[in-house]
Amino acid sequence: MVETAQTHQQELAEEVQLALAYARPADRPLFRSMFELDRRLAGVVATSSETVIGQMRLAWWRDLLAKPAIERPMGEPLVKTVSDAWGEHARALETLVDGWEALLVAEALDHETLRQFCEGRASAWSAAVRGFGFADTEQQKARRAGYRWALADLAAHLSDEDERHLVLAHADTIAPMKAMHRRVRPLAILSGLSKRSLSLGGKPLLEGRAAALLALRIGISGR
Repeated sequence: MVETAQTHQQELAEEVQLALAYARPADRPLFRSMFELDRRLAGVVATSSETVIGQMRLAWWRDLLAKPAIERPMGEPLVKTVSDAWGEHARALETLVDGWEALLVAEALDHETLRQFCEGRASAWSAAVRGFGFADTEQQKARRAGYRWALADLAAHLSDEDERHLVLAHADTIAPMKAMHRRVRPLAILSGLSKRSLSLGGKPLLEGRAAALLALRIGISGR
């Protein structure tokens, strides 16, 4: 389903690193830890030879995020990173685990699996915006942006053409994006790059000079 080489535990994708550069310094740890956890969970799904083993590894993260911050094992660097940035609100990132588990247990990629996968990742985006104190309207914008990004990121890493076409067809159902608050500009950049990627058939988000120029434009103007 998803190419292992593309989702194994590694540094954040170039487009994510670029987007994070536009975050306020004080906000960057919250965004970065969310994306680092997402990348770790992607690695779990891609490298688990058996579904049940993958579920056990995901369950470890789900249980950990649900614990009070003081009870989390800080010897694991990513756990400390998430706890430092999210504190007692780390439970909101359980949706990331749910999203990746939906992909792990699916026998085949279908619309319902896609919905669960994208909702799980998108909910983490809205949780980040909620953590900044924004109202429901901004949270919903973030959720839609995250949903688009989840689709584009998946499409760019799929090796099966039929599955990629399914993702692209699903992307056509997403409502147009609205301008997002300056404080969440990194999410707006990723959403814009995702829209372009999907329109090009699932190309990597930062492929080509035009993608870099688009990121720069959104980073400056928000559009």
